[in-house]
Amino acid sequence: MGATLELWPVEATQPKPVFSTFVLTVSDAKHKVYGSAVTFYEKFSADYLTEEQKGLLEYSDDSKFALNVNKSICILSHWPFSEDFETWLRWLHAIVASGEPQTIPIERYITQLLDEVPFPSPRILLQLSSDTHDRVILTQPEDLPLPRSAASFKQLLLNLGSENCLQVLLLILTEQKILIHSLRPDTLTSVAEAVCTMLFPFKWQCPYIPLCPLGK
Repeated sequence: MGATLELWPVEATQPKPVFSTFVLTVSDAKHKVYGSAVTFYEKFSADYLTEEQKGLLEYSDDSKFALNVNKSICILSHWPFSEDFETWLRWLHAIVASGEPQTIPIERYITQLLDEVPFPSPRILLQLSSDTHDRVILTQPEDLPLPRSAASFKQLLLNLGSENCLQVLLLILTEQKILIHSLRPDTLTSVAEAVCTMLFPFKWQCPYIPLCPLGK
């Protein structure tokens, strides 16, 4: 959906950060990149707006409204570690949102995860801070015949039900076009991945787009 600039009452409370996942694929869906993102709002300075833009927003310097912009921080990985990445991203956002001076630059945390954490490895413990709760454990997935994915069969059954799941299985076995609609991107991704995984040991050979942008 892209970034949006919104006008809220000054006393309004900002929404809590929202975590979501997505999958990037090539046309044959053979190679996948798993995305994990935390989306949040920040105050936006009116100094960056032109007079024309202020007019479109009906904003004035003495307004009782404040400008807010949505942003995201994201991790792309070939490994579907969405739960672990959610912990890390929310922790990173909490550091930035606190506004407190940090002894370690935020870029150093990012570099440490991307360049210095060895993987694959049987088990990795990331201690994020002195708090024992601030930790992420990355465990190398078992070498199983079932391909690794971001599938959640629990979400598939909860959202579609057993009858609809059987209907979807029939559709994918006969290579029909399938469109799954949801207002929750995280649920949409896990369900779409589960639909493809339930074909095992067969593979979905048709184009696979786990998440389409909303139309205007």
